[in-house]
Amino acid sequence: MPTLIIHSPAGTFSADDRKQIASSLTQLGLDCESLPYSPLVISTVWIYFADYPADSVFMGGAPAWMPVVTLQIYVIAGGLDDAGKCKLIEGATSILDRRPASTSVAPVYVVIHEIPEENWGIFGHQADLTALRASAVDAPAI
Repeated sequence: MPTLIIHSPAGTFSADDRKQIASSLTQLGLDCESLPYSPLVISTVWIYFADYPADSVFMGGAPAWMPVVTLQIYVIAGGLDDAGKCKLIEGATSILDRRPASTSVAPVYVVIHEIPEENWGIFGHQADLTALRASAVDAPAI
C-alpha cells in the first residue's frame, strides 16, 4: 500500500496523463509489494501530484531546461525486497519519463522511504502488511 508523491514543474502532466500515471503506478506498486489487486488494497494506495512553478525548478543551479520529475515512494519496511525495489524504480521511471526525444537520459529521480510498520497508521490503526497480503481479492474498498 504505497503512498506516492510526484514532484514536477507545472504543466509536466495533463489531467489525462495523471489518470493514466496513477493507474499504472498503483498497479506497479501493488505488484512490487506482492499485494492483491483488490478493491480494498487498491483503495489504500494514495498518489499526490505536487506541481511547482517553472521558476522554482533548477538543474545544476540554473533553471531547469527539461521537466525533471522526482517520485517519493513511502512503503512499509519489509514490503519490498531488493528485486521489488529495482522493479519499482525501473517501472516508475518508465511511467514518468517526459524527456525530450533528443535526450538519452530520463530526468526521473525515485526515492523509496521505508517506514517501520508500527510508524504507519491508516484510519486510526497501525498498518498490517501481512493482513493486507492475506485479504480477499473481493474485499470491498474502504
